[in-house]
Amino acid sequence: MGKHHSEDEEIEFEANFGDKEETEIRTRLIELQTKIREVDVPVIVLLCGVNGSGKNAALAILRDWLDQRSVVLRAYERRNLQQERIEYRRYWRDTPSNGKTGIFVSSWYSDPLTSRAYDKINDDGLYELLDNCNNFEKTLADSGVIFCKLWFHKDKNEQEAFLRALDEDPYEKWRVMDDDWKNCCLSDGFEETTRKLIRYTDKDYAPWFEIKEGTFTQRIRKALDIFCSHVEKELEERRKFKEKEEKKREEDKKRKKKKYEKPDFVKNINPDASISKEKYKEQLPYLRARLNALLTEVKKRNKRVILAFEGPDASGKGGVISRLTSSLFVRDCDIFPISAPTKEELSHHYLWRFWRRLSEQKLLTVFDRSWYGRVLVERIEHFATEREWKQAYDEINRFEKQLVQGDNIVVKFLLYISKDEQLARFKAREETSYKQWKIGSEDWRNREKWEQYDEAFDDMLKKTDTKCAPWFVVPDNNKKYGRIKTMKLLCRYLEKVLDYKTDKEIPPPDEDK
Repeated sequence: MGKHHSEDEEIEFEANFGDKEETEIRTRLIELQTKIREVDVPVIVLLCGVNGSGKNAALAILRDWLDQRSVVLRAYERRNLQQERIEYRRYWRDTPSNGKTGIFVSSWYSDPLTSRAYDKINDDGLYELLDNCNNFEKTLADSGVIFCKLWFHKDKNEQEAFLRALDEDPYEKWRVMDDDWKNCCLSDGFEETTRKLIRYTDKDYAPWFEIKEGTFTQRIRKALDIFCSHVEKELEERRKFKEKEEKKREEDKKRKKKKYEKPDFVKNINPDASISKEKYKEQLPYLRARLNALLTEVKKRNKRVILAFEGPDASGKGGVISRLTSSLFVRDCDIFPISAPTKEELSHHYLWRFWRRLSEQKLLTVFDRSWYGRVLVERIEHFATEREWKQAYDEINRFEKQLVQGDNIVVKFLLYISKDEQLARFKAREETSYKQWKIGSEDWRNREKWEQYDEAFDDMLKKTDTKCAPWFVVPDNNKKYGRIKTMKLLCRYLEKVLDYKTDKEIPPPDEDK
């Protein structure tokens, strides 16, 4: 069963367990899945190594012996990488939800490993790609994901014997992939790169376990034992950590309010900035044409634009977005109004739902409220612990950097109104039949936390206003001013990033003062 003789050496294609041992292993795996569901955290298993090292046999066992209702299995082809504008988007999309196990083959380590082994990049390039691997795993681990990374080693002679055995067996020949023999010839380069890779990405939050010695069956046995033992240990730690976090969350709710001081961003804007109706009508068509020309240039360069809007309730986000998106055809734009996460979204990392919405990107993607909910509403309503929302600033900066590296232009706007203006708009909504759907008890309740939101907005601006994804604060007490100002800021930023000027034959009206 699953064996082949070649040059007096026995080659195994799959693990060969006795009935008693198989029963023990399968029982342990199913019991482990029950514990994973009880603690309600995701587990990610990486299976890495050359063909014949045991990686695929371990995959087959986990696929067949685990309850597949709680398993996400993903194997990627390298040639698909070029089709992804942002490589990690597909990995984020495929991360398992709480209580489930994700098994990844040919993962985020494949491209760094092969690129270096084939001398397409040098060591500096390798470590730059591995930094992305570390950042990805750190972000997930900080949210509670358990990583178990297994690397199956096999020396060149063993690889050759295994591949030859497959090639000579008409029923197994299909297992040999196009690159297997080529990679085998470059075994020394792969082994050297593998050592560097493991050393650089072996972290407490995402450790590597190496399977180096033993028969084929012994390697699989060891891998399964490592998987179960490591995850069992981590689950117990997560259980204790959750209890501690819940206690701290309750303490955070009881903490006394600090004395309110007007934050810096409020001091630096002119709340009374306005524009006349005549100026508005004059400038809007010009800015629409100007923005269209810039977005057309973005499209020619095979780039995309992502806009994020935040602000107090009734700050005019919808009106500004409507004027911006009128600059291009509907087919070229996606608008995502973000509300409370669904049950499915809550079972994943908070960034997961935004990666999903970016799966099929159009020229312009607009988020009416965004991933900044983590450091705004989730912070203030204690949906996230203090540790969670504080670490989110770095996570968001890394997220936006990845978007920019994937040929996106990311721009963020905070539309700000005074508390008195918000009150006037709330009352107007209650008195206007077709606007009543926009106002509810939640909006009135949020007004009571105005000062907390001001503090959160200020922290957000200071910690996430980056060169690659800047913030612009727009006073919006006068809606017409807010719309025109936002369009001007966006046009200027696109011109700067693209180093491109729009058609000079379009006469620009006077700038607002």
